[in-house]
Amino acid sequence: MSRLSSQPIVLAVCAMLAAATPASAAARTGTAPPPSVTVAQSATSAAPSSDGELNSGWKIQSSAVAGGSGATISRPDYAVGGWLPISHPQTVMAGLLENGRYPNIFYSDNLAKVPADQFNANWWYREQLTVHPRRDGRTFLIMNGVLGTADLWVNGTKVADRSQLQGAYSRLEYDITPYVRDGQNAIALDVAKNDKKTYLTDSQLDWNPAAPDQNTGLRFAPRLAQAGPVSLRNVHVVQHNAANLSSSDLTVKADLRNDTDAERKTRLDATISHGATRVAVSADVTVPAKSTRTVTLTPADHRSLHLAHPAVWWPYQLGAQPLYHLTARASVDGRASDRTDEDFGIRTVTSSLTPVTAGTHASHGSRRFVVNGVPLVIRGGGWSPDMFMRYDPRNIHDQLSYVKNLGLNTLRFEGNLPPDDMFAQMDREGILAMPGWQCCDRWEDPSSKWPDALKANAGNQATHVAQWLRDHPSVFTFFQGSDEAPDAAKEAIYLAAFAAADWSTPQVSAAEYKSSPKLGSSGSKEGPYNYVPPGYWWANGPETANQKDPTYTNAGSAWAYDTETSAGNTVPTQDSLNRFLTAADQQKVWDPSTAGGPGSGPDIYHVFPKYNAYTKTARMGQYNTPLWNRYGHWSDMASYQKIAQMGGYEVTRAQFEAYLGHSKDAVNPSTGVIYWMLNKAWPSLHWNLYNYDFDQPGVYFGAKKAGEPVHVMYDYAGKSIKVANLTNTAQSGLTATARFIDLDGTVRATARQAVPSLASQDVRTVLAPKVPAGISKTYFLELTLTRPGATVSRNVYWLSTKTDEIDWSKTLGEGSGAVFAPGGYADLTGLRSLPAAKIQASASTRRNGGEATTTVTIRNVGSKPVPTVFTRADVRRGRSDGHALGGDDQVLPIQWSDNDVTLWPGQSATLTARYRVADLRGATPVVGLTGWNLADQTVPARG
Repeated sequence: MSRLSSQPIVLAVCAMLAAATPASAAARTGTAPPPSVTVAQSATSAAPSSDGELNSGWKIQSSAVAGGSGATISRPDYAVGGWLPISHPQTVMAGLLENGRYPNIFYSDNLAKVPADQFNANWWYREQLTVHPRRDGRTFLIMNGVLGTADLWVNGTKVADRSQLQGAYSRLEYDITPYVRDGQNAIALDVAKNDKKTYLTDSQLDWNPAAPDQNTGLRFAPRLAQAGPVSLRNVHVVQHNAANLSSSDLTVKADLRNDTDAERKTRLDATISHGATRVAVSADVTVPAKSTRTVTLTPADHRSLHLAHPAVWWPYQLGAQPLYHLTARASVDGRASDRTDEDFGIRTVTSSLTPVTAGTHASHGSRRFVVNGVPLVIRGGGWSPDMFMRYDPRNIHDQLSYVKNLGLNTLRFEGNLPPDDMFAQMDREGILAMPGWQCCDRWEDPSSKWPDALKANAGNQATHVAQWLRDHPSVFTFFQGSDEAPDAAKEAIYLAAFAAADWSTPQVSAAEYKSSPKLGSSGSKEGPYNYVPPGYWWANGPETANQKDPTYTNAGSAWAYDTETSAGNTVPTQDSLNRFLTAADQQKVWDPSTAGGPGSGPDIYHVFPKYNAYTKTARMGQYNTPLWNRYGHWSDMASYQKIAQMGGYEVTRAQFEAYLGHSKDAVNPSTGVIYWMLNKAWPSLHWNLYNYDFDQPGVYFGAKKAGEPVHVMYDYAGKSIKVANLTNTAQSGLTATARFIDLDGTVRATARQAVPSLASQDVRTVLAPKVPAGISKTYFLELTLTRPGATVSRNVYWLSTKTDEIDWSKTLGEGSGAVFAPGGYADLTGLRSLPAAKIQASASTRRNGGEATTTVTIRNVGSKPVPTVFTRADVRRGRSDGHALGGDDQVLPIQWSDNDVTLWPGQSATLTARYRVADLRGATPVVGLTGWNLADQTVPARG
C-alpha cells in the first residue's frame, strides 16, 4: 500500500481551535466563555462505553417547577425528585404523553384541551451519565438540533448560549474536556419555546394542527464523542462512475483534526467492503497542532479504489440495493485515536428540463430525473412526521412496507427530516428520498429579513444536512426552496455548503414553477389540493388557455413534475372513524341537513381549518358536494361511507394513472407526482393515502391499483387504453382486452389487441374502443391484461355517458379543486339500482414464524348477471366459531395483494394479506367482507 508521505494528496488546513477555559476557573464562577465550537461532522468514535448518542437517562421539568439555576441543576448531586423521565430526547409534549398526561390525545377534540400556557415557561432537559474520559484525548458534546433555543450547561458550567444553540438541523460541537470528570456527570439544557416565525426550525405547516408546545425540545439525540489526540471528521466517499456504471472510481476524504498543542504523526486507514469485496487503503500524515488537515485518497494513488463492475444500487422496482461499508481509523503512535463508519451505495442521478416546443405548457421545461441512466417517473407521497416528533423504527418499517405495497417509489420530505434510521431503512428498501427545506415560515423569508446570526445558522444547518444525507443512495435530490425559490444570498449560503460537502445529486430551486439565480428554473409545480374528478387528471391543455401567467401551474393536470397534489379530503373507513371520532363528530362528516350543502356545516376538528384555507372552511363541503351530485344522495354514515370510499378510489387511481400515462407525451410529458400527502401526524380526514392507525381507505387501494408493476389503464380524456411496464425487464406476449358492460350485466362491446413488447418504464396506447351506442348511462369498463395462462392486470371502472364538465376559467386559484360547469357532473347514480349480489367466499391462514398470511377467495355465484361491486376484505380478530369479536377488531398494519374488487357471475378473485401474528392478540383470524351491493358477512380463516 502507498504511504501518504511519498504520494501527492490534497491537504487543507483549517482554523485553529480556540483554547478552552480551565475547569478550575469555570468551577469558581459557574460560567465560562464558550469552549471550542465547530460544525460537527458525522462520526462514530471508538472509545469508552459512554461514547455515542445520549439516548437514555433524560428527565424533563418546567422551569416554573424546577428549583435552581443552570449552575445547580447541571451538577451531578442535584436532586431530581418530581422530574419526568423520558425514554429518549424528544419534545416536551412527547415527554408529557410518555408520562401518561393527556390520554387519548387524538380522540375527538382532546388535543385542543391541552393547556398551552404551561409551555410559555422554559423547560429543562437533564441527563446524568457516567463518563470515563480518555487520558490521551478530548471529550466532545455534539448537539444535533434544538427546537426553540437553549442554554447548555455541563457540571455546573455554562457551555453554550441560546443565541447560537438553535435550529432544527444545526450540528454544533463543544469541547467539554475541561468540564467532564471520571465518573458521574450531568448535562442540562434550558430550552425556550420554539417559534417557527423566528427560528429556522420545524413546524407542521398546514398539514396538522400545531402541537401545543409548538414542538419545543430536542430534535435529535445529542452525542458524546471521545477521541485520542486526533479526531476524525467529515469522512465520506466521492464517486466517479462510468456512464454505463461498468466501473466506479472512489475517492475517500477525511478531516484529521489535531486537538493537542503539538503536531501529531497520524495514520489513516480506510476500508471499503461489500460481500467478498474488500478494499483497504492507508496514508500517513502529520497534522500540525490545533489544526485540521483534509486527506484525499484517490484511485490515482490507490488503484484498489477503482472498482470494475461495482454492485449498483437501484430503486426497488428496478434492481437490488447493495450497500458498501466504509470504515476509517486514525491512529497516533500506534494507538487507535478515532474511528468512523458509514454505508453508501453506488448509483448515478442526473436531472434536466424536458424540451420546450410548440404547445408546451411549461415555459422552461419540466423537471426529469434519471437514475443509473433510466428515466424514472417519480411516484410518491409527502411525508409527515409524528405530531410530537416521536420516532419508532418499527412504525417506519411498517410505513415503508405500505409504500412498496402501494407501488410508489419516492417520499418527499418538505423539511421535517426524520432521524437517520429512516433514511437507512429507505436505502435498504430501495425507496427514493426527496428532501428539501420547508415552506411558509422563517425558512422562506427573503434574506433581507435574515440577520447575520440567522444566516450563519442557515449555513450551519445546510452544512450538516449536506454532510448527513450525501452518501445515502436513496437521497436522489435536494430542493433548496419550496413554495419560494431562494434569493441570491440564500442560494449562495446553501450552494456553498453543499459544494463543500461534495454533494453529487441534482439540486432544484423550488417546488413551485420558479427559479433561482444559479440553479435556474425548477421545472416543478404544485396543486391542486381539493376535489377534482377523475377526468381532470387526464385533461391536457384546456386549462392553460385561460392562464394569464404561463408559469402559474397550480391548476394544471397531469403534466410536468408535480411536487404536491391530490383531490383533498380522505374519508377513513368506519373502523378508523370509530377510533377517533364520537358519534356527534361523525355526523358532521356526512350530514347534508346543515346549511350550505352536504358536509358544509359545523367545523370538524380533524379537518384542521387551515387545510381548506383556500375555501375558508374546515368542513367537508368541497369534497362531499361532487360526490353528492355524481353518485347520488346519502342518508346516513353507512350510505355515505360506500360513496366516499368508491369516490376516493376512482380519483386517486386516476391521478397516479394519468401521471404515468402521460409520461411519454412528446410535448407535455408528466415526469413525476407526489401525492399530498402520504400519511398524517394524527387521525385525519384530509390529505393522506393511509391514516395514522394504518387504516387503508379507498384512496389507498386506488393508488395501489395504479401502481401495479405491469398495468392496464383507461385514459378518461383520450378514451383510450394504455399499458405500462414499471418493472426492470421487458414485457412481451401480452394481450389487452376491454369489455363495456351495461348495468344489467350485458356485455355491449369487446375489444382485444396484442400488446407490442414493452421495455422497462415504457407506456403504450394499445386500444381506442368507442363507447357502444345504447349502453346504460352508468356503465362499467373492465380491462384485463393477460399472457397465456395468467392474468397480469385487471382494472374495473364505473363510468357515465354524461361526463364531468369543468369550468377551466374558474379552476385557477391557488389550491383550488375543480369548479364544475352548471350541471356538469357525471351521472353515476345508476349504481344505486344494482340488485344485491351473491358471493361465495373461503379463507385460510398459514403462519411462518411471526408472520401470518391469510388467503381469501371470493366468487360471484349469482344466477343473474349482477356484479358484486367494490367488494372489500378485512382481516379481523375473531372467535373460534368464525365470527368477528366486534368493536375494534381490525388487524392493522396489513399488506393486501389487491382489494376493493368488482366481479361478474362466474368470476373469482384470490386476495392475500400479510400481517404480524402478534396483531391477532391471541384471537382467531376471520375475514369480513363488505361491498357496494353486498350484505356484510364474515368467513373463518383458520390455519
